[in-house]
Amino acid sequence: MIRVETQALLDGFAAAGLAAYVAALLVRRAGGPLTPRLVFLFGVVSVFYGVRSLAVRTGLPIFEGATYAAISLAPLAALLLAEGLLRRHAPRAMKIAIFVASALGLGFALFTTSHVAFGSRIALAVIILSSLVAILILLWARDSKTLSRAENAAVRRLGVGLAIVIPLIGTDFSELVASPIGFSPIAALVIVLLALSNGVSDARDVWIDAAVIVATTLALTCGVIEQLHVSSLDDRVRLFALVGAALITMTLVVRIQPFGAAGRRTSLRQRMASANIQSLDGFLGDLTKEPMLKDLAVLSEHDLADYRPAAMAQTLDRQPLWSAASLQAGVGTIDEAEREPLLDLLARSDATHVGLLSRSPVRIGLVRLPDLLRNTEAEIDLGLAFRMARLTTERRP
Repeated sequence: MIRVETQALLDGFAAAGLAAYVAALLVRRAGGPLTPRLVFLFGVVSVFYGVRSLAVRTGLPIFEGATYAAISLAPLAALLLAEGLLRRHAPRAMKIAIFVASALGLGFALFTTSHVAFGSRIALAVIILSSLVAILILLWARDSKTLSRAENAAVRRLGVGLAIVIPLIGTDFSELVASPIGFSPIAALVIVLLALSNGVSDARDVWIDAAVIVATTLALTCGVIEQLHVSSLDDRVRLFALVGAALITMTLVVRIQPFGAAGRRTSLRQRMASANIQSLDGFLGDLTKEPMLKDLAVLSEHDLADYRPAAMAQTLDRQPLWSAASLQAGVGTIDEAEREPLLDLLARSDATHVGLLSRSPVRIGLVRLPDLLRNTEAEIDLGLAFRMARLTTERRP
């Protein structure tokens, strides 16, 4: 197994995992004050591993220069995130030193790419490592009493991540360190896992996740070694690193999936909280700005002439929202005579959900949810929107 090709694959896994996390942060609408800093840091690191992989694969100088230009910004990005987590500025001297270090590293990378061989820029490595060590000291020397429990947990996890990645950066310099492969991409993926678990999982769950990933990686690696008859220890280590990076990347992608749904839910709830409640039309006008409700169809008694509007309204009044799936399954206290008109209306309108917006006059809302949104939480939020619409029409002056 060739080391260069293995390193390129490992860098590719890291770039994909970090890019997925950055994309999730960008599409999540309810981003906090740390979101831009997280996007900057992990975006820079994702670009670094991506262009480094391309540089190895293609040998083009442009990717070589981009590799070192990207990593030069990492200390500055890490400092900005550390300041956001600590809710205070770093010492002035440290800020100036890291800014100058990043500027010097960036200039060194841009102007020496064609003169210095790839992997031998030790001066740049020293600058970056020194800056990261300074940030690590800043995190661990914090006054924990000034931060909340959740903030301290986030700081600890970033500190652990830096403590892991700093020594592993040295393995990327094969001329200095006798390592089968550069392990810093795996460390970067671990940091993203820690960032995702912050505020969601406690320390025990994180350790359990790590143990499961390591055990699975060992099992898969042993199986592949047996099948391919890999005898060299270095090749076995590289294979272990590749399998581990692939598993961590898949874990990240799976865990990131709820981000988009969470952003949609939060956005819809925020929209409902600030929507116009003076009239039903005003309320619905605000809500239809949301993607989930952009195709909302509102039918009046005139549009329901082929049905019995009053009877249909009485049926829909039993709960805020009805889905075609639940109606077809016969869920709830509804008989055949009540179910058939609703199913027919949904089929004719190419909708998946129906709800009552107003009883006097009768107004019914029809919505089509994409398959990916047909889950309990999305339907609850949609039902809440229909219920608030009903309350808007029932308000008394």
